[in-house]
Amino acid sequence: MYTIFQKYTNLSLVDNKVYDYFTTITIILTYYIALLGKNIGGTAKSVLHNQTKLKGKCVVVTGGYKGLGLAAVKEFLRYGCEIVLACRSPKHMELVRADLLSKFPNAKITCIELELGSYKSIENCAKTILAKFPKIDIIINNAGFLNQRLDYTNGIESTFFINYLGHFYLTNLLYKRIVTSHTLVVNLSSIAHSMLFNSDVSFDFIYENNSASRTAPSLLYRREYNFSKLCMLLYTQELQKRFEKEKTEACTVSVNPGLVKTEIFRNEQSWFRALCKNITFPKTPLQGAQTILYVCLVDRWELAKGCYYSDCKVDHVRAYATDTKRAEELWSLSEKILANRAKM
Repeated sequence: MYTIFQKYTNLSLVDNKVYDYFTTITIILTYYIALLGKNIGGTAKSVLHNQTKLKGKCVVVTGGYKGLGLAAVKEFLRYGCEIVLACRSPKHMELVRADLLSKFPNAKITCIELELGSYKSIENCAKTILAKFPKIDIIINNAGFLNQRLDYTNGIESTFFINYLGHFYLTNLLYKRIVTSHTLVVNLSSIAHSMLFNSDVSFDFIYENNSASRTAPSLLYRREYNFSKLCMLLYTQELQKRFEKEKTEACTVSVNPGLVKTEIFRNEQSWFRALCKNITFPKTPLQGAQTILYVCLVDRWELAKGCYYSDCKVDHVRAYATDTKRAEELWSLSEKILANRAKM
């Protein structure tokens, strides 16, 4: 099967439509096979006895006002955590905050605007967090974006920017506080990271002025999403290496929530949404949040730091997701993009 797909990777832009169909079929089959047996998933029940240890902890959640993030936020509030919602819509955040306070009257919930496609917004969010919270216990880099076309933000492919680079920048701006707070950083990845050909694992297409990005057919937008989730995996591994060089107990893991019924599929074609709903048996947001909760509740010494968790246990990843040189390259590239942001 892989050989067949490789045959089509060099087709003309017109004929790439054939490749798109094969890619879609592959995605469907892979999701179905992977999720049919796994999507019931593990739960955090085995470590729920630890929930009292989170009482009073400060938890920052990006994209925490809906879907998977909101499900996790509700559970953190049950555990007595202080919540920082970092999301793109202040209006929606305030509505969610009001609803949460009606259910958790004594909860501490702070809303901070965060547009992960804007350097300035990321910087302002980080400044506000640093000013208001002397200690950050957990950061959930949850916010996600799935585009239907190739699009660019500040000259960088939008899905890569919002899903990965924005979180990289925010976390780096908070880095010193993370080190002193011994923070747990949870990066949302996905099984989608495994749905890339080796030839797709390249940083070439992320630049708007690169020929690789201009010739990429629009129906292959999932390549960009899958790649962004691979980047979260690689970033987690490299970030953990850097934590280990510091005198800190700060650590990081990446998490696959599984196929979850959230708004991320709202722009998909109706047949694809129906497929996800009726055939692949998507998890509810609460079910999808179980692995996030698990890694936050488990004793720190038990946590496989820098690793990829799925269904409340460490899971395997594709070989290209364990490439330390590629992880270092991604980090260097990210720093370079940020250093040149004023020129873009």
